[in-house]
Amino acid sequence: MTHPRQYRKVAINCLIAITISLVMNFSYLVFVMIGEDREPAPKHPIKPKTEQIVKDKYSGEEAQLSQEESDTQKAEVIIREESILRQSRQRNDTHPMATSRGNLFMGIDILFYIIVAMLFLSIMTNTRRHQQNRWVRRLLMCAVVAVFAYFLSPQMTWRGEIILNAYARHLFNPMTMLKLSTTLIVCALYGKIYELLYAKQEVEMENERLKNENLTWQYNTLVNQVNPHFLFNSLNSLSMLVREHKTDDAVTYIGQMSDTYRYILEEGQVEKTTVGEELRFVEAYGYLLEIRYAGKLRIVTNVSEEYLSWQMPPLSIQPLIENAVKHNTITTSLPMDIEISAEEGYIVVRNPIHPKLQAEESTGIGLRNLSSRYELIVGRNIEVEANDNLFVVKLPLIAPQK
Repeated sequence: MTHPRQYRKVAINCLIAITISLVMNFSYLVFVMIGEDREPAPKHPIKPKTEQIVKDKYSGEEAQLSQEESDTQKAEVIIREESILRQSRQRNDTHPMATSRGNLFMGIDILFYIIVAMLFLSIMTNTRRHQQNRWVRRLLMCAVVAVFAYFLSPQMTWRGEIILNAYARHLFNPMTMLKLSTTLIVCALYGKIYELLYAKQEVEMENERLKNENLTWQYNTLVNQVNPHFLFNSLNSLSMLVREHKTDDAVTYIGQMSDTYRYILEEGQVEKTTVGEELRFVEAYGYLLEIRYAGKLRIVTNVSEEYLSWQMPPLSIQPLIENAVKHNTITTSLPMDIEISAEEGYIVVRNPIHPKLQAEESTGIGLRNLSSRYELIVGRNIEVEANDNLFVVKLPLIAPQK
């Protein structure tokens, strides 16, 4: 189904094409009215010129012909020459454009340049995503169309005949070249302006989309992390520590649980946080998981101190840990070791792949949302690498301002 914006573009292109065609043909009509290409009418009177022609031609023969024959031939020549000169004067005094055939030619010429201008505009305003930033290529395509249009352009001879330029006696026609080149330049400039406006509009729409996705992600994160299921698992782990009389571990667990919820509620409302703050949250969140899985899950952090002041979107590592736990088997014989490191401006999260016997269906929404947030906030996408044994996600960092 065609988008309404496409209809508006076609309508605007049609109006511009009609305007260009009318302007081009108006200038041509003015050129004709001025009479730049008219042949001047003969300045000398007909009779003296004719008599001179006859006199020169028969001056040598009058001695041999009788006076009567000479007068008869003179009269015939005078009549013939006067007829020829009269027709010549009529041709020079009346331009073919002033006739009804000239009006027909003008209509054909206007229609021809409307079609040519529409072709130019259709090519120059073709700004589909895979063809953006190809203004020069589209201009070259229009130049090729202009060459074909030059040979197919209508022309009118002094005899009033309408022919194609390709069949004209003189192929070089400066007026046609001027009209086509002017039409091409106007359409090319309009195409460039249209492309810039289109690109600006696309950027604004994309930014709005990413902002909406970011707000949706923040809301979903808060709902998922504070939902009763997550709270139930946390309280169940705490209850286990209390039953086993591990008072110190229970106190530590309550502190880490408090830090986890505080970070989610506070940092979930901002766009950026430091790597150090994110890792402190990961430590608290990871402690809750390690207690839950009773030592079968370990989160190993290996980030040098120089990266702690770098920035990243908050709550970026937690979804990766959650996915690793959700989609892999974690047992005593197959423990899960999740490694977090910093390499060349990236936070890299690695985990081995131990597929569950009854694997949960992966929608990929989590990674797509995370990638959209990075595109909006950092201006770069995350990198995902996976093979049969290892799953790796690289999160680009923002260097601190010097």
